[in-house]
Amino acid sequence: MAIERSTLALRGTAVVTFLMLIAAGCGVTDSESSSAAPPVAEPPRTDLTSTSELPTTTRRATTTTSSTSTTSSTTTSTTTTSSTSTTLPAPTTTLEPLPNPDLPATNAAFELLASRNAAVSMTVLRDGVAVFARASGKTIDGAEATSDSPMVVASVSKLITGLAVARLHEQGLIDVDAQVPWALLWVVPDPAWSDVMIRELLTHTSGMPVVRTSWFDGSGDCASFLPHLVDRPPAAYRGRWTYSNGNYCALGLLVERITGLPLDQAVQQLVFDPVGATGVHLTVNGEFPTDVSHAPGIARLSRLGGAGTFIVSTDDLATAVDATTVADREVMSWPGIITDQYGWGHTGTVSGAKSCAWMLELGRTTIVATVAGNSPDKGGAVCDIIVPAIAADLNVPGGRPNRTPP
Repeated sequence: MAIERSTLALRGTAVVTFLMLIAAGCGVTDSESSSAAPPVAEPPRTDLTSTSELPTTTRRATTTTSSTSTTSSTTTSTTTTSSTSTTLPAPTTTLEPLPNPDLPATNAAFELLASRNAAVSMTVLRDGVAVFARASGKTIDGAEATSDSPMVVASVSKLITGLAVARLHEQGLIDVDAQVPWALLWVVPDPAWSDVMIRELLTHTSGMPVVRTSWFDGSGDCASFLPHLVDRPPAAYRGRWTYSNGNYCALGLLVERITGLPLDQAVQQLVFDPVGATGVHLTVNGEFPTDVSHAPGIARLSRLGGAGTFIVSTDDLATAVDATTVADREVMSWPGIITDQYGWGHTGTVSGAKSCAWMLELGRTTIVATVAGNSPDKGGAVCDIIVPAIAADLNVPGGRPNRTPP
């Protein structure tokens, strides 16, 4: 589903310099490669599940393409940036004007990322309306990439899988505070796994082993790899946050078994159909001509399942995240999702792809950016660039993000 907005002019070199300074300091450890961690204490901050502070209704991005739309392109020495101008439909209610309508810092953040990578896509929604949508690079079929071009989003896939689990919980098809139904997953674990709860998988507190590179150095899929992770008792760090792809590999299988559908079809129905978004698919199904290519190859991602195999556009992902409800967030609780002084979201890092999806202003603003490349080298560092940028344009104070878990 395309969310398009004309390219906005940058205002002055000060913003670009500001973003370059932020990027130069980005060395945040991304959760994709985290090992066993000490207990994580969430710092005092706004209760993001409070029904008095989050919108209680699902919002949709208002996006249609006008018959008078025009296309423009700008080229730098390293990349081609394209965007399509269109007249967005008038919102159904009067919206507060943007403090900085041209979004100079956000444009500068995009330009910085685009100058360093083969392709970049970024989408921003505010009050359910697209206020920014730009992309650079090309798709596999040679077309100019747009913000509706699907890209590998790495561990931001966990946000999608978590949303699917939340929807199944809300429909009464699962109970996240019940034990993991291993038999339903066609897995026979060590008996010590019998009392592990679904919520422990969601929050990375199950004691799932951390195997790091083993996810990427062999063949097979999540279903064939998961049994090797649970053939011994949960690790001694069960009960405290220790990031492991195995948790969301298992959750992806749970979604498949409960719905009787392949993961991409189940997620389409649970997460993307309600917001009118299409085009999400999995790396295990191959790349499509309209995708932005994942240079290292997608075969190495096959074991990740719900932990990291989604290919989705920033338009579609932003629209889905923007529509999360209080009930969703009660299931997708910290530390399964990451929080900072701005809000909450998730990051993603694999070789050749970095991604950040974040919700700010108590659910009012959603920003998603995906990079096809390795600069910066962590998805968390992408957040360090884009989140303060949109916050600056919205006059939201905060400084550099202070995420937890890190």
